Amino acid sequence: MHNRINYSMVKLTRGLKTLPVTLMGWIVYLIIPFKKSIAQKNIERVFENSMNSQEKKRLVIAYYSHLMTSIKELILYALVSKKRLEKRVKTIGMEHLYNAMNQGKGVLVLTGHFGSWEFSPLFFLDNVEGNKDQFYCIRKSLRFAFLDNIFLRRYEAAGFKLINKKNAIREVCKVLQKGGVVFFPFDLRPSYKDNNKILTNFLGQNTSTYTSLAYLAERYNSPVLSTSYYRINKKQHVNQFYPEIPRNMSVDKQDAILKNTQNYNKRLEEMVLEHPEQWLWSYKRW
Repeated sequence: MHNRINYSMVKLTRGLKTLPVTLMGWIVYLIIPFKKSIAQKNIERVFENSMNSQEKKRLVIAYYSHLMTSIKELILYALVSKKRLEKRVKTIGMEHLYNAMNQGKGVLVLTGHFGSWEFSPLFFLDNVEGNKDQFYCIRKSLRFAFLDNIFLRRYEAAGFKLINKKNAIREVCKVLQKGGVVFFPFDLRPSYKDNNKILTNFLGQNTSTYTSLAYLAERYNSPVLSTSYYRINKKQHVNQFYPEIPRNMSVDKQDAILKNTQNYNKRLEEMVLEHPEQWLWSYKRW
């Protein structure tokens, strides 16, 4: 039995029949047994009481279908010009980003491993008006160095300045003081060595979560908004910015950090459930 807080059942905001599946998704599903599939275990864990076995199977296959399409796109990016590919990506909600930037306090953008996250964001800065030199992204090093080099170079070539996760807090402080914008992946699992973490509710699970985002927002009074990436068909993607997340202004700063961290996890959860097949279920979040 999972060690979890007694939260209500997690339910999708979309019908499962709308989730697209492909032949490759079916093949991957048939090849990988349940015992070796982190994705299947995570989906079983989250939707244990809100989906029947056929519904969970449909979500798993839709996830594998999405994942295989994303891998194909990563290869395509190396073979086709960016100018041709940029027609596939649309960015919406930029007014929310500009509103946050105009406050002059730096901006923290809550995001996660959504959609084709190594593909869609590469076209985002092409839509930015004005100074494009103030956008930063926190990146965790990948296990394989050659893949790390490929993906890091792509982000840098797209105009992002990279901040290594290992020394992220110090660097993010400097960026916020200069009024910069930092994309903050909020769905990473803290290690047992990390002290800046708490247990919160995420997708109905008792989940260890970084408090860094709430701490930084509190310290610099920086606005926090969220962004998601998602595919709407085989070729079209959307980068979407959402309104600023209201911040708890409790006099007790520690209490404010705890409540805001929970609010940020709630926002992350909402983005996951909008396009459930397009979140990285293969990651060991729990």
